[in-house]
Amino acid sequence: MTIFGLPVYTIAGAALLGTFLTSIAGVAFYTIIAPIYADTGLAIAPDWMLGALFGAGGFFGMYCGARLQKYFPARAIKLILGIAILFLSLKYIINFLI
Repeated sequence: MTIFGLPVYTIAGAALLGTFLTSIAGVAFYTIIAPIYADTGLAIAPDWMLGALFGAGGFFGMYCGARLQKYFPARAIKLILGIAILFLSLKYIINFLI
């Protein structure tokens, strides 16, 4: 967006596809190594129901986001994302200090 000056809605699909592929790779990796750690008491196998719910929510959000982003100004979207990142970073810092 910054380098080529493209609007947000043109980048969203590619970013979400990258996130989807990374998630698939993570699930595959942890499914493969889960039997190795079965005797240690660590639960590292994926939670399939939770993953399916997150996947369904992500798919719905991807569809709605791609459709609705054209109607929101890019500045408002950047502001909302900036506030969300600031809030989460402050929450992590406060939890670390407490």
